[in-house]
Amino acid sequence: RPAARVVEMVTPTVLKFEAFPDRSLHVILFKNVTNADDVHRALLDRSLQPEMALVDPAPTHSLFALHAAAHKAVVDDARGVLTTRTVHSELVYNLSANKHITEGLRRFGMAGDASAVLACRFDATDADVLAMANVIAGDAVPAGDLEAELSSLGDPAIVKKYYKHGDLECKQGVGTVEDAIVQRIGTRDVL
Repeated sequence: RPAARVVEMVTPTVLKFEAFPDRSLHVILFKNVTNADDVHRALLDRSLQPEMALVDPAPTHSLFALHAAAHKAVVDDARGVLTTRTVHSELVYNLSANKHITEGLRRFGMAGDASAVLACRFDATDADVLAMANVIAGDAVPAGDLEAELSSLGDPAIVKKYYKHGDLECKQGVGTVEDAIVQRIGTRDVL
């Protein structure tokens, strides 16, 4: 289990769900992470407290894509049909455009050598947010800078490899890369 640290309170970005007004997702982006291996090990052996989704920001194209994947996880949780063990791992899995669970978790989840991570917790209390910040040794990005920082950490080559969107599709079809990604997240189970 990662050693506890004492940090100042951070303000997360809070995503809401119109169809589920009692649910929310608290998101904190950490950069310059120094204890990724310890956190990753705790995540794998299910001893990470509090439970949270740890997402690699490189293939996560936008906050909107994360929100779409989170909404899908909330819907599946409400229906009692999670594909993975928890609603937090379901969020990571839902970022994937394919149905391979292990591959989706590996591609979109935090790696043991990560220097940046998106920490996400559903329905977090202030104590949960503080505990999240205590677990991850890194610099928390202010909520107002999250979109810009997420964009700067994104890797277009990885995004293209994982989502397989074409230039023609984005220019003449759905509109943008973000539209193509969200469409894939939303329709994965139907195709």
